Amino acid sequence: GFRLIFVSVSASEWGELRLTFEATVLEAKQEEFEAFLTHKIREFNNEHSEFHREARKPGSLKPINIILENESGTPIGGLAANTYWDWLEIGNFYIPEELRGQGIGVRLLKQAEEIAIGRGCRRAFLTTFEFQARGFYEKQGYYVTGKLEDYPPQSTYYWMRKDLMAKP
Repeated sequence: GFRLIFVSVSASEWGELRLTFEATVLEAKQEEFEAFLTHKIREFNNEHSEFHREARKPGSLKPINIILENESGTPIGGLAANTYWDWLEIGNFYIPEELRGQGIGVRLLKQAEEIAIGRGCRRAFLTTFEFQARGFYEKQGYYVTGKLEDYPPQSTYYWMRKDLMAKP
């Protein structure tokens, strides 16, 4: 690594104030430092957003795990999601290739959405890459709300959402 030194000079009624800051650049994983940053950002968010504060309370994130198993009970796919605020966030969703196109994914997604609606969710969101399942999600009523082009190179990363029920 190497160090950068920053000097901040400002005038005050007591004269010039000079502060020196050092920044160390490291190009290796720094788990403790990353945990520190995560903690500071959460602290800031909690102070400025009642929703973030509430979401941090135990039991606020309610998981939905729909496990697709083979005949012997071994997991072969499924869906993992969370509900919070009034959203369903679909985190991971995988159907083995040999089972795709048979309506299994549609049934699992609809089941997660129905559970979420039962919990008071009005909207759902997820992310997907261009080479994954954008078309599948669009057929289920999801639409693109954002995209990051050339991520990974020669592909696109999408943020998608769906309104599960109308506002009251």
